[in-house]
Amino acid sequence: PVRYIANRSSGAQGAAIARELAALGAEVVFVTGPATVPPPGGVDVIRVETAQEMLAAVEGALPADAAIFAAAVADWRVVGASTRKIKKGAGGTPALEFAENPDILATVSAMEAGRPRLVVGFAAET
Repeated sequence: PVRYIANRSSGAQGAAIARELAALGAEVVFVTGPATVPPPGGVDVIRVETAQEMLAAVEGALPADAAIFAAAVADWRVVGASTRKIKKGAGGTPALEFAENPDILATVSAMEAGRPRLVVGFAAET
């Protein structure tokens, strides 16, 4: 069965940034979704699966002096995903309903209390 719909990302950019910041002596909290590049050593790692989990982890890591957002977070998520396989021939093609995922960068940037002094974000558009 389809397990999830996501943006494929290696995590290389975020790992490289975290590695360099840690080498400079920064205390780094590395929030990561599924990625092919392992997190660097010397950082606190929080693993997440969804955009909602990532937002909660980021909010839980605040306050911070700076926040750098390099993750390729999916813009959409499936609403009411099945917990079990939907067999072929079980009444036609299943319908998918989508909902917007939270914009983590925008949420943190708009914080009135606890916002990092420096917020950096990356966007990959095709």
